[in-house]
Amino acid sequence: MSDESVLVGVDVGATGIKVGFFDVEGNELAVASRRNGPVLQPGGDPSWLTWDGDGIWNKVCECCRENIERVGSADRVRGLSITGFGVDGAPMARDGTQLYPLSSWHCSRAVAQSKWLANEIDLWRLYEITGFHNYPIQTINRVRWVKENAPEALEKVHKWLMIQDYIVHRFTGEFSTEITIASTTTLLDLAAGRWCEELFDLIGVDKSLFPEISLPGTVVGKIHRRAAEASGLPEGTPVVTGGHDCEIGALGAGVNDPTVFIDITGTWEMVIATLDRFKPTREMFDKGIDTEAHAIAGQFLIQSLMIAGAVIEWMRDQFYGDLSPQDAYVKMIEESETAGLGAKGVFVLPSFMRGMGPFQAYKSLGTILGLTTTTQRGQLVRATMESLCYQLRQQIEVIERNTGARCSRLRTLGGVQKNEQWLQMKADVTGRPVEVPRKQEVTLLGCAILAGVGVGLYPDITSALESIDFPLDEYQPDTARHEQYSQLFEIFATIPPTLTDPYGRIQEQLA
Repeated sequence: MSDESVLVGVDVGATGIKVGFFDVEGNELAVASRRNGPVLQPGGDPSWLTWDGDGIWNKVCECCRENIERVGSADRVRGLSITGFGVDGAPMARDGTQLYPLSSWHCSRAVAQSKWLANEIDLWRLYEITGFHNYPIQTINRVRWVKENAPEALEKVHKWLMIQDYIVHRFTGEFSTEITIASTTTLLDLAAGRWCEELFDLIGVDKSLFPEISLPGTVVGKIHRRAAEASGLPEGTPVVTGGHDCEIGALGAGVNDPTVFIDITGTWEMVIATLDRFKPTREMFDKGIDTEAHAIAGQFLIQSLMIAGAVIEWMRDQFYGDLSPQDAYVKMIEESETAGLGAKGVFVLPSFMRGMGPFQAYKSLGTILGLTTTTQRGQLVRATMESLCYQLRQQIEVIERNTGARCSRLRTLGGVQKNEQWLQMKADVTGRPVEVPRKQEVTLLGCAILAGVGVGLYPDITSALESIDFPLDEYQPDTARHEQYSQLFEIFATIPPTLTDPYGRIQEQLA
C-alpha cells in the first residue's frame, strides 16, 4: 500500500457539494465545498422543485480543482468514488441527454401517485418486498409521475439514473448504479438484491429502465477526456461505485460492530443498526422503520427517520426571532439548562411532519403539553430536546425488540456534534454511551475508503476499517439522570396513542 496515493470522495448533498482528498491512512488532505439546493423547474408548476444537474456537475469540478491546487498536483490520485442522497433521479438518453429534470425530494408533485400506489398494492406487501413505506418522495412514485405527465421522456429513455449515478455518468459516460442507492427506490426486492418485476409491472414500466446493480467498491469506468479537462483529475482515473450517504457515513465513522448503532442528527435524525438479514415485522412497519442494503455485501441497515433539528429551528424562529441564529442558539442552550430536567412538566410530541416518523400510525401532529401561564420559552426548548431523545430511545428499543440486535453505544454524526448539552442528554435518556468521531468529514472518508477498495489499495472494506484510526470523544450516561428520564419516558410513550382519535379527526379535516 503506497502512502503516496490520494483517494477522492465526492458527496452530492442536498445542501452542499463536497469533494475530499484523503491518504490511505484516512487522513484528510483537502476538502472543498459549494452550496447546493433545489431550484424551481423552468416552465413547471410553482411548487415543482428540481436539481440543476449541470450546476451540480460544475460545482463538483470546481471543488476538485480547488483541492488539486491545495495539494499541489493531481498526479497521485488513484481513484474516485461518489455518494449522494437517495430517491432522486431522472431519465437519460443513450447519448447522455437528460430527458426530464432531476426532481427533488423537496417536491410534492407525486402525492397523487403515492395515493394511487396505496390503492393498487397492500402497503404491508410493499414493505415486505422493499423494506420501505410508501412515501410520495420515493422513486417508484416519481417514475409513475413521469409516465403519466411526461410520457415522451420515457419513450426516448435509455436508463433512469439516480443523482449520484448521474455524476458517475458525467465522469465516465457509463450508465450504472449500486445496491444501496437502488434500495432507496422502493423498486428493489431487498432480500434478493435485484429489481422487483412485480413492482415495475405495477407502475407500467420495464425493469430495464434502471441499470444493472453492482456492489459498492466496484470500478464502473474511468474518467474520460472531457471530464478530466473539466475537473483537473487525471484522464483514466478509475471511478468506483459509492453508495447512499447513510451507508457511506457509517463506513467513514468506522462502524463495523453490530452493537454500535449510528445516530445521524441534523434537520432530520436517523438511528441506524447493522443486520445480517432482512426480516420485517408489523411493529417495525407501524413505527416507521425502513431498511436499506448496506455497503458491506450481505448486510442491511435498518433505520428510523425522524424529524429533529427542524423542530429546534421552529422553536428558534417562533421564540427567539429577535436574535441572530448564532446568538439564538446560545440563548436557547442557556435557558434550557435553567429549565432543568423534565422542563417543569412540559412535554413536546415532535410529529411536525405529517405522515412520517415514529408516530405516523397514530396520525400524530406536533403537540406541546403541560403549558401554564408561567411557562417560559426555555422550558419549551428543553422539552423539545428531551422529546427528540425520547423518540430516539423508543426507536432503539423497537429495533432491538424486533431484530435481536443490541445497542451497546451510539455513534453520533451530523450537526448535533457541536451541541454538548444535546449529546449528554442523548446518553442520559437512552442509558448508552454516546461517541462522537473527531474526524469531521466521515461521509467523504467513507467514499475514499470505497475508492481504495475498488483500486486495490485495501483488500476489502473490513480490512480498510481495521487499518484506519477513528478517534472518538465519549459522553457517558449519568445513572441518576437516566432513572429520572426513564420515568418521564414512560409518560411520553402514552401520549401518541392517547391522541390518536382527535388527531385522526383533525387529519380528516385537513384532507
